[in-house]
Amino acid sequence: MKVSLVEGNRLLPQITTDKEVLDEMCAPWRESLVVCLLGKRLGFCTMKMKLASIWKLTGDFDILDVDNGFYMVKFDINEDREKMINGGPWMIFDHYLAVSTWKREFVSSTAKVTKTLAWVRILGLNMVFYDESYFLSIARVIGKPIKVDTNTLQADRGRFTRICVELDLSQEVVGKVCLEGDWYKIEYQGLHVICAKCGCYGHRPRQCQATTPKVAKPVAEPQKNPTRDP
Repeated sequence: MKVSLVEGNRLLPQITTDKEVLDEMCAPWRESLVVCLLGKRLGFCTMKMKLASIWKLTGDFDILDVDNGFYMVKFDINEDREKMINGGPWMIFDHYLAVSTWKREFVSSTAKVTKTLAWVRILGLNMVFYDESYFLSIARVIGKPIKVDTNTLQADRGRFTRICVELDLSQEVVGKVCLEGDWYKIEYQGLHVICAKCGCYGHRPRQCQATTPKVAKPVAEPQKNPTRDP
């Protein structure tokens, strides 16, 4: 370890560690995952109980609460870790569980969740569009397409379609999409705090720091050809 003083100030000590030593200290945590429940805080025991309930893993796991709503998770079996990464979206009390691999740069006190898997619904979609590849193509305008809900693929639900996407929470969400001249509303399941002023997740309009509201420009409805009598 090396100690230096910022501008010679004894009250501002700065410590650095040799890379080889730091790598050795990181070794026990390299396979850990970092999880955070968006929009809700749970106690340690409740969180572990709910995680065990939704994951249904083969082996055991340990969690460590590390401040700011973040938990570090270590798995006894690597297959359980892969299941947890590739599964989901995971939800607890109708809130998403954001999941990421641990990195040495992670500092819980300043960390922010910037991406999450989420279910989006497109309301009242024309049944003509019920095709998996078409659904995933639509999802590209919303986020990164992941998968389509089974009930949607089987056309068991006609009131809305349900598609899983990876969302960038630092960007405003898409509120509607136009398909072949008709506009369809998009809903975001489990994202309870979306600002009506800037369209981003994580704060209310009164807390918004955007100087100019990001309001979508009005779009003229396309004129359809008049129906002719046979």
